[in-house]
Amino acid sequence: MLRESERLHNLWAKVVPHVVDTGLLICAILLCVQSQQYPFTQPWLTAKVLMLVLYIVAGSVALKRGKNKTIKTFAFIFALLCYGSIVSIALTH
Repeated sequence: MLRESERLHNLWAKVVPHVVDTGLLICAILLCVQSQQYPFTQPWLTAKVLMLVLYIVAGSVALKRGKNKTIKTFAFIFALLCYGSIVSIALTH
């Protein structure tokens, strides 16, 4: 995206992010059900699910919905911060 690659116009580049995001959300739901720990009752899980949703939104803005390169760049950096937060929560809990 930052280098304006032609690969962004390939079909796989348009489909794979949706598949990955859907898989992440399904895994989050299954983890909650299996462990019987639910968001809004467990603060760490609430933060992790919220960061996942923010990560998905920021990734969408960075890859497609951003109006200009500056917005897309900030969305990309924010998505990386969300990812780091998710990993940090996973490692500390």
